[in-house]
Amino acid sequence: MATWVVHCEISQSAITRNRHKTEAAALKDACSQLRQGHIVHCIVGPHKIIDAQRIKDWCAKQRPV
Repeated sequence: MATWVVHCEISQSAITRNRHKTEAAALKDACSQLRQGHIVHCIVGPHKIIDAQRIKDWCAKQRPV
């Protein structure tokens, strides 16, 4: 099964977050990490890498109006 992995930095230590079954779940986790003040570097999925800027843009669009 394909997995999506969020790569972020917490307390100056590079870590790999939990694996997610869908791109949407990984994006939601990445947004959660950003809201907590962590640095999100990218999401790596099957045949696709989502960079930090695209993650930030996606998260900005998800906030309630």
